[in-house]
Amino acid sequence: MIARPLNRRSVRAFTLLEAMVSAAVFALILSMLLGVISQTSSVTKSASNKISAFQGARAAFDLMARNVSQATLNAYWDYDQIPSPTRYLRKSELHFLLGNAGDPPFPGTPGTGQAMFFQAPSGVTGDPASYGGLETLLNAMGYFVDYRDQDNLPAPFSPPTPVYRFRLMQAVQPTENLNVYNNTTGTAWIADVAGSATPIADNVICLIIWPRRSPEDDPDGLTLASNFAYDSRDNALNIPQPGTANQLPPTVQLTIVAMDETSAARFCRSSSPPAEITGAMNGLFETAANYAADLVTLEGRLADNKINFRTFAVTVPIRESKME
Repeated sequence: MIARPLNRRSVRAFTLLEAMVSAAVFALILSMLLGVISQTSSVTKSASNKISAFQGARAAFDLMARNVSQATLNAYWDYDQIPSPTRYLRKSELHFLLGNAGDPPFPGTPGTGQAMFFQAPSGVTGDPASYGGLETLLNAMGYFVDYRDQDNLPAPFSPPTPVYRFRLMQAVQPTENLNVYNNTTGTAWIADVAGSATPIADNVICLIIWPRRSPEDDPDGLTLASNFAYDSRDNALNIPQPGTANQLPPTVQLTIVAMDETSAARFCRSSSPPAEITGAMNGLFETAANYAADLVTLEGRLADNKINFRTFAVTVPIRESKME
């Protein structure tokens, strides 16, 4: 067999220039790919951080809505006076009360919206050995926003470094301490309930509570609480009785605005509420007619201060309401 000479022209290697161009194109593609991966990771991380930042506020909001839906007054009809009765009146020893936070008798930080107190069959007791298993025992409850330091740890732990935050507070008075029956015409019972308040969510800067009739009966929502205030005992002995006397509102519209921890750490640095937050709330939510516009204004002011926030809102039907 005769070997044929190799034709060197048929075998051609890459030139140095071609290799450099190929390497550059590969580097460019790799850089673009890494950029896409990095951007995707950053977006995913940011979304995850935002979700986790507001998880506590969301959980507390759901808890509050669930408890408000169970509010009760256990109203009944009775004589207007004894002796010498003249007519029947709607009566109740329980109380549903709503007003501005920090405005006596309500606890909380002024300018953070409203505070609400009521009774509900939540079955909370400090003596489970005697009252355990009775899930419908009556409790007095309350919600409000308070700017305050974190709670101290029990002894022997030393007090922690102060961490001031806006906190959504929940007050639950155990059934064995329920004293609303000792104060059937006033508001003194609220102070005892508020004394049991504990934070259930940090960085909630405002709580707006709007009692309303159903949308079909009251499209504007202004007939019950035009200034976000409600008192089931107000003028309850008048003849004729007002429609709110010893009655629960059919629905309560709840709104909270919460900021993330990064924003809170920037502004909440002393025992006084930061001006960036109090200023954002200034002049807002004084009348229900301006609710929508006030909410837009608040969100705009917070955005101007580079505050990352989220708004939660829901309309809660109160099942025990008998108001027509």
